[in-house]
Amino acid sequence: MFASVLTAVLAACSTAQPSTQAPASPPAAAQGAPAPGQPGAAPPGAPKVIFDTDFNELNDDSQALFLLMQAGVDVLGVTTVSGNTWASEGAAYALRQLELQGRPNIPVFEGASDPLFGSRMDQLPAESALYGTDLSYLGAWSHPRPPSYQRLPKPPYGGYAKAPKAEGSAVDFIVDQIKKHPHEITLFVLGPATNVALAVKKNPEIVPLVKQVIYMGGAFDVPGNQGPAAEFNVWFDPEAARIAFTTPFPDQLAIPLDVTDTVFYGKAEYDRVTAGENTPITQEFKDLQGPKFAKDPNSRDHLWDVLTAAVFLQPGLITAAEMRRVQVDTQYGVDYGRTLGYDPAHAPAGTQQVRIVQRIDVPKFYDLFVQELTKPLAR
Repeated sequence: MFASVLTAVLAACSTAQPSTQAPASPPAAAQGAPAPGQPGAAPPGAPKVIFDTDFNELNDDSQALFLLMQAGVDVLGVTTVSGNTWASEGAAYALRQLELQGRPNIPVFEGASDPLFGSRMDQLPAESALYGTDLSYLGAWSHPRPPSYQRLPKPPYGGYAKAPKAEGSAVDFIVDQIKKHPHEITLFVLGPATNVALAVKKNPEIVPLVKQVIYMGGAFDVPGNQGPAAEFNVWFDPEAARIAFTTPFPDQLAIPLDVTDTVFYGKAEYDRVTAGENTPITQEFKDLQGPKFAKDPNSRDHLWDVLTAAVFLQPGLITAAEMRRVQVDTQYGVDYGRTLGYDPAHAPAGTQQVRIVQRIDVPKFYDLFVQELTKPLAR
């Protein structure tokens, strides 16, 4: 069963959907942007990352990417996966965001559009009735899948990017880059882990060559946000999360709800970002977040994925963390998608060690956040 599903998903990841409509003409990219194929802004010796994401516009994923690029990290590529958005939507949004930040040279690969075992959309009402699943937020499953990354229901902020998505499979890109840069690449897994699970199943030889994997996902000592048990990224594709967490990568770090639930973003933080000189980043904050805070100055949200970039750049931000051996419950029931963290001395066979972040220094985090997002664009 799994082998047939895996083969089908790999084939889907390798097949680009044709566009039947030309994209809208976007406004010009930021001045001074490097031409496609030319080196980006990362200095020699900069840490290398692959950014695997269910990307959206100025959400936590995009802000995490801004933080990494502004800090001079070498972003080798962006690979999209369905979760908060469809993989095709994420590709369109990522291309446009990179163009606006003067980085169209960073390739964007559209990845897995469905979880390993296929969509559960039709089963969600039953999940809610039986298991208490919260259906108030369903991410990509809340709206139809677009026909292609160039044909969204609504164009990205400012229009479609001039650059097309990269040809080929997101899974193959991950594999090829890890082989090209052994022991150098950190994988950011900021959405469902489908692409990463496919990569390690297809090419298990890459596992010891990965430097680090950083997840935003899981809920260990707190309730889930998709019901009583599961955090959204894991809930969307529990089987992929189980494969990823139980793969013996040399170093795994998880940013779960346990810590993200303690960090709030509101108008005070928005005002700090938008108070200085205008840049493409701060202008986007004003355009996309300004109306919300004008309507409700008391609005607050979490920054989930941004914390992964922050602790990667400044590990000293972590004030509490614990090493546990992690498993994901994939029995279809009330605990479907629950992340389980065991004492390493009393853990089930097959589990792997993951450092689970429990708290960070919030004031220092926001100092870093504001410092990087308000300075001139990294070139």
